[in-house]
Amino acid sequence: MEIKTLILLVLVCAIGVSGCADKSPVEKLAPEDAGADNVADTMESIPAAADLFSVFANESSYKDWSIWPGKEAMMGGNGVHGDYVSIYVSNNAFSAAEVGGGPMPYETMVVKEGFNADKELTGIYLMYKLEGFDSDNNDWFWASYSADGTVKSEGKVGGCINCHEGKKDVDYIFVNA
Repeated sequence: MEIKTLILLVLVCAIGVSGCADKSPVEKLAPEDAGADNVADTMESIPAAADLFSVFANESSYKDWSIWPGKEAMMGGNGVHGDYVSIYVSNNAFSAAEVGGGPMPYETMVVKEGFNADKELTGIYLMYKLEGFDSDNNDWFWASYSADGTVKSEGKVGGCINCHEGKKDVDYIFVNA
């Protein structure tokens, strides 16, 4: 419930100051199943990745969340996200992550930090489970950020979905098996 309140607060603030922000072109994708009559309503309910970053990185720092159960900070990566990675899971989903194998609850945030061989932060990656966002892919909203928090991609990111769909049976999460 706390994450919902924070997201709502951030979105309200973002709408109020949106005319002042310098917007760079980032592709934001709507759900495929949005019909002509509800596209506007659906688009309004999709969070902006920049607003989500503000919530999980600043107001409710993911650094205060737990590392994914059974994993460690700065563990070896597979190169896609970095030579080293740290995977954090929001407090509302830690129990589900401990059990593993099943679907994560809505409002779950999984944040992965990617580091280079020198252990310097190179990117931050988000999986956010948003009810009704993308039923074909278990309602995951994807976002990637540069190390400074600049949005690189958001929404239904094909590269993320294509890679993670091999783990569809464990809610698209590689470390959830």
